[in-house]
Amino acid sequence: MNAGGLSAEQWSRIEPFVPGGRKGRRGPRSNNRRFVDALIWMARSGGRWRDLPEHYGDYQTVKRRYYRWIEMGVLDGLFEALAQEADLEWVSVDSTSIRAQLQAAGARQKRGERTPRVLAAHAAA
Repeated sequence: MNAGGLSAEQWSRIEPFVPGGRKGRRGPRSNNRRFVDALIWMARSGGRWRDLPEHYGDYQTVKRRYYRWIEMGVLDGLFEALAQEADLEWVSVDSTSIRAQLQAAGARQKRGERTPRVLAAHAAA
């Protein structure tokens, strides 16, 4: 597995859902695996397109292709296919990972915060 990218087994599972990139007379036009790795990097880092490392290609090309795939519905189909095989055993949501507001735990509200300002002003009028 390359650093932060897909393993060979993971790529073999999603390869049928990505368009293009298959060998033709002149060979593949683009590297779909590198593009998907770039999308994974963007999702994990939360960076801007301009921050995309050069080994993923020109950021403008990657960005353009990303929006083109959204318009074509490629990413929707890919996510639907992967969601059918989702392994959610490791997902756990409890009170240690989600913090509730104090009022949800029964804390007393401060005076004047019981109604929003707009409603309070409307009621006063």
